[in-house]
Amino acid sequence: MEQEPKTLNEMLKKVIGLYGDSPAFKTKKAKDKKFKSISYREIYNRIEGFGTGLKNIGVNESDHIALISENRLEWIIADLATIGLRAVDVPQPGGIGSQDIYFKLNHSDSKAAILEGEKEFSNFYNVEKDLPEIKNIVLIDKVNMFSKKDDAPEWITPINFEEKSRITKEFYSQIKSLSNNHNKNIFLSKDAKDFLKGYLDKNIENVLESTSNNKEQNKGIIKEKILKKAVVLDDDFYKRHLVFSFERVERIGEKILKEGDKSFSEISERAEPNDLVTIIYTSGTTGSPKGVMLTNLGLMYNIKLVPELFDVNEKDRFLSILPSWHIFERIVEYCAMSVGASTAYSKPFKQRLLPDLKEEKPTIMVSVPRIWEGLYDGIMNNVKKEKSYKKFMFKKAIDIAKKYKKAERILNKCEPLFSRINHTEQEIAESERTHKKLRFWYNLADKIVFKKIKEMLGGKTRFVISAGGALSETMDKFYNAIGINILEGYGLTETSPVVSIRTLKNNVIHTVGPIVRGTEVKIVDKEDHSKEIANGKIGIIWVKGPQIMRGYYKNQEKTNEVIKVINKEKWFNTGDLGKKTYNGKYLKICGRIKDTIVLRGGENIEPLVLEDKLNESGYINQVIVVGQDKARLGALIVPDLDALKEYAKKEKIEYKSIEELIENKNIISLFQKEQKRLISKEQGFKPYETVMGVRVLPQEFTIEAGDLTETLKMRRFEIHEKYKKEIDNICR
Repeated sequence: MEQEPKTLNEMLKKVIGLYGDSPAFKTKKAKDKKFKSISYREIYNRIEGFGTGLKNIGVNESDHIALISENRLEWIIADLATIGLRAVDVPQPGGIGSQDIYFKLNHSDSKAAILEGEKEFSNFYNVEKDLPEIKNIVLIDKVNMFSKKDDAPEWITPINFEEKSRITKEFYSQIKSLSNNHNKNIFLSKDAKDFLKGYLDKNIENVLESTSNNKEQNKGIIKEKILKKAVVLDDDFYKRHLVFSFERVERIGEKILKEGDKSFSEISERAEPNDLVTIIYTSGTTGSPKGVMLTNLGLMYNIKLVPELFDVNEKDRFLSILPSWHIFERIVEYCAMSVGASTAYSKPFKQRLLPDLKEEKPTIMVSVPRIWEGLYDGIMNNVKKEKSYKKFMFKKAIDIAKKYKKAERILNKCEPLFSRINHTEQEIAESERTHKKLRFWYNLADKIVFKKIKEMLGGKTRFVISAGGALSETMDKFYNAIGINILEGYGLTETSPVVSIRTLKNNVIHTVGPIVRGTEVKIVDKEDHSKEIANGKIGIIWVKGPQIMRGYYKNQEKTNEVIKVINKEKWFNTGDLGKKTYNGKYLKICGRIKDTIVLRGGENIEPLVLEDKLNESGYINQVIVVGQDKARLGALIVPDLDALKEYAKKEKIEYKSIEELIENKNIISLFQKEQKRLISKEQGFKPYETVMGVRVLPQEFTIEAGDLTETLKMRRFEIHEKYKKEIDNICR
């Protein structure tokens, strides 16, 4: 009997033998209209070539290699090539700023950096003098440099800066952008820098004319600012770093392989299950990021387990829309590879995603709740524009579907129960009658209404896995009703990541499914962690299993805070609040212990539940519930501007700007009515959970502004500090 792979390297070798000629990945460049596929054999050849090239330029076993890029084919090649060398990759988002780059590369002791392109290289350049250990830089996309072709190194795309002694349009455009953007750099040759100095001496007024800068500003200051951000890479830079294009590293490796070098394969075959393969920095809603150390053992546990749960096979087609640096997307790509399925790379915005869905017709997708919220809003907005009889038909179809599906869930034991073990005989009998009575009408609604929505996903979707945040009950019920199987899962970076997940057989809505095989979960008291609490009650989720991280890199104190050894068994304190169904089979996530709001009267409130409910409003885009140490709760609301403008038009509310609109007393009243409608005793909320005060904000919460983590979770502390005055006003 063939032995199961125990490392990622063994898994990759096995896959090549089984599915060598099958499509592994599919990509589409901006100019391409169709996906182009690469086979498993071809992808392995590129991994082997790139890995051999990395070794040749100085990457050694156990070295830590930063990988800063979004999801793309080169990401998975670089990832598996690094792991193949028994080195450790340190993946990070493509959009992180200079200070994040400095902290993570410095703290992780990285020796080299693989950067996606010009933006990442520019951010790295801002801190490169403080990162002397980074010797090699590899660029996936070449960097634009204003220079003559003869002056440009191979990792550069040269761009002309002058034409007939006059400045080119592209160079002029970049100069203008430098005067407004404090974080941007452009790269030039020495000749181009000399040309720029001469141009600014004579034409600084022209630059000021076409920017938003105050014309009274000192011209010398503006000129100095532009010249500082127009970078010439000097000899000292090249003494500190060697820079290569991705293609060059591959070519170096291919050449060495042709000469008979087998060192990459030999090293990869020595890999052990307990090898450290990646350090992933948690985005962290509080404090500095922590480097989660994951091993072959934890990752392979997921890779073997997950495909079995869903009968994933070589005929499945995955569509990748999440960043590969996120452990959830990463493990799914590994799982797809392990069974010979294909993965097509897309992006999570409708101009790209919708055509890709139509072309690829994926059978499986992975996503975060925000994608489904966006699709839901789009569907509802389209319905609003329809004629009255079509609106009525849609509403009637949804009402029938919800009743039919609830009856079906009760009969299939997929309706969660937290206070009793089973549904009553009366409830079951009533469900049987409802299911039988509505079957014809549901099938008709499916053919006439719901089929069109499913076709938006390509029409072949078996199921969708949602994680990285809670799927609201409204979304869960809606998609369940129309027949789109959204299977919510739960896990953390520290758990490699899967702890529990719904399956097609155990699709119990409003839960994150049963605990996966080989893993244990217990719910402990918030105050006394030694006390395990009864099913149906909320407590802190503790996890035990082979997927638990080794610890936080160079942070034993934080490791000791979350990993506890009890009776020689290692338990991980997730910090998440949850409860099990009364029968103990299914898990529901209820918030984060650190997010709990304590009012001045001593009441404890979990804001996530309230936020999920408020997000059901068609007028709300984002919301955060606040009120720590206050007399009452409040809500900071980012409105859905399209819906708000439509409301203003209907109510004949005049305004000159968004700021004026959101401060209008009628708009404030609208949101107060929405929170009273959604957060009420009738909806099951306690009196002190009512959101009393609201403040409508003109800007979205974003990653760039420091409001959201890289996985789109609220940075509650930062938001509280940023909007302290507003919170004080609404929570009095």
